[in-house]
Amino acid sequence: MERKWLILTSVSLGSLMATLDGSIVNIALPAIQTDFRVDLTTIEWVVVAYLLVVGSLLLPFGRLGEVLTFKRVYLVGFAVFTLASVCCGVSPNTAALVAFRVVQGVGAAMLMAMGPAIVAHTFHDRERGRALGLNGISVAIGLSLGPALGGVLTQVASWRAIFLINAPIGVLAILWAARILPAEEPGKDQSFDVRGAALSGVALFALLLALSDGQEWGWTSPAIVGLLIAFVVLGAAFIFTERRAIQPMVDLALFRIRPFTAGLASVVVAFAGLFTATFLLPFLLEQGRGFSPIEAGLLLTPVPLTMAIVAPLSGMASDRFGPRVLASAGMAIMALGLMSLTQLSVDFTLPDLVWRLVLLGVGQGMFMSPNSSAVLGSVPRPRIGIASGTLAQMRVNGQALGIALSGAIVATRLPVHLAELGRGAPTAAAHSAALAGSIHDAFVVAALVCCVGIVTSLIRGSSRPGQRAMVGSTAPAAGATPAAAPMPATPARR
Repeated sequence: MERKWLILTSVSLGSLMATLDGSIVNIALPAIQTDFRVDLTTIEWVVVAYLLVVGSLLLPFGRLGEVLTFKRVYLVGFAVFTLASVCCGVSPNTAALVAFRVVQGVGAAMLMAMGPAIVAHTFHDRERGRALGLNGISVAIGLSLGPALGGVLTQVASWRAIFLINAPIGVLAILWAARILPAEEPGKDQSFDVRGAALSGVALFALLLALSDGQEWGWTSPAIVGLLIAFVVLGAAFIFTERRAIQPMVDLALFRIRPFTAGLASVVVAFAGLFTATFLLPFLLEQGRGFSPIEAGLLLTPVPLTMAIVAPLSGMASDRFGPRVLASAGMAIMALGLMSLTQLSVDFTLPDLVWRLVLLGVGQGMFMSPNSSAVLGSVPRPRIGIASGTLAQMRVNGQALGIALSGAIVATRLPVHLAELGRGAPTAAAHSAALAGSIHDAFVVAALVCCVGIVTSLIRGSSRPGQRAMVGSTAPAAGATPAAAPMPATPARR
């Protein structure tokens, strides 16, 4: 096997572990709550803290990889993630568990920011889509395996096993990565923009916290309004700082590259639509039909499993035909899948649900690999690290946006549907019907958002495989030139 494919196995293992740990914990929350005897609001921070930290640090770690080398940041991330997993597994109380989840999130952010960068740096333009598609299999497996594996480990052993199982796998993964990833030279005369990293991290933390808790705290509450104001002010300060910095954390000139900017906008839309479905469907399955959490988790596996099959195929096709048409078609299929879910009645049969979820998975799988390849291929090679971190950041933003938007729509429309079903105390059947109606409303909005994503995907420009930004074709390895190196005046379109 060629060395580049061995490198891909290391990256895929990191993607699997980081994604798995984001989905495996949810199913164990009731057991953790019972063990520590705390309320639901407290135990939710076991999940929220991890996601907030990951979402806040992707951009800084993307740039840090360009300064210190991708391999070094990746190995440190694996070590931090593995050690924090062990600490989570032996946590004596909720406060310690949340604190160690924060540390675990730091390691996961390093892995998620560096993975696509290593793939894009290793593979030629004509193989990058295929490699990203194959890496997407590990992401899909992590999403689909998490709830089921978490349920089995919690039931057979204890909730602590979902963290402790990372220890032996993590040690082997670190040894494998240290052996197989190529050595790199740190960038000469490069420095890390600490001020920019701090501003971006705090700004994104404020935004993600507002989106995560806006429905619970109230969108007009002083806390949420204050967080959104902080995001705007800190975001403006970040842009001002980056424009004046000699070696900025984020080269703002990248956003003048249309395939880069259009691809980032598209990925926000795509993940907002996907997470609208994956966030709301468990409520329909459990509260509307009475399925158990494990049964509901298993019923949702057609989405990631279909993504695992389609993503490598679409990646290979994008290497040959270009990403524009494939990514746009994937977004259109996602919109059709979301619209089909609006016709899913409360008393649906399993085939009715499965084919709709398969349609959604086909759309996401068809979109994901070509779009990622286009974004990473549109920037000069010395900027692959920050492009990778930015791409991962937009995925997290899309997830948070989808959950916030869908939650707000359901909360607003549920009383309306209950009123339409008649006055008086609602029966269980009436509540289920009203819940289904409000979820359908959210799916309609998500489908319309995906239609906007079709436009953002199409305007990325013409797609010709084998091309990248002009500087990228002749630039040395990532990290070898100063961060302030000039961008091409008219980069080639993908």
